[in-house]
Amino acid sequence: MTPDVNIILMDFPKGKGHEMVVPNEDGSYTIFINAALNYESQQAALKHAMSHIENDDFYKEDVQEIEYLAHTTTKAPDPVISAYSKCMEQNRTRRKRRRRRRTRDTQRIDFIREHCDTFRLAEYNYLYGKDL
Repeated sequence: MTPDVNIILMDFPKGKGHEMVVPNEDGSYTIFINAALNYESQQAALKHAMSHIENDDFYKEDVQEIEYLAHTTTKAPDPVISAYSKCMEQNRTRRKRRRRRRTRDTQRIDFIREHCDTFRLAEYNYLYGKDL
């Protein structure tokens, strides 16, 4: 049985660290992942944190052994990681779409400011006439 896991993407103080896992009172876990990491590093951090949860590392005492096992074992992809990966990919696609839309809208606004200023055109016609 897979325990309930909450995943929170946040900026770590001073950018130090990749992930942090906290066991909650109700038996679930919260994984904090550093938002400053790139996508692949976030995935690796999530995988590393999940390995600690799956191996019940919170009840062991030898930190060196825990980290050795967490970095050397390979397992099948976890459904939590797959769902998180899908969500991250959708967010990346939305950001790219918004960036393109913002660039296009900025270009349109610049064009309108430069070529379609009706007040400036009306003032020019009033002061100088249309025949100049």
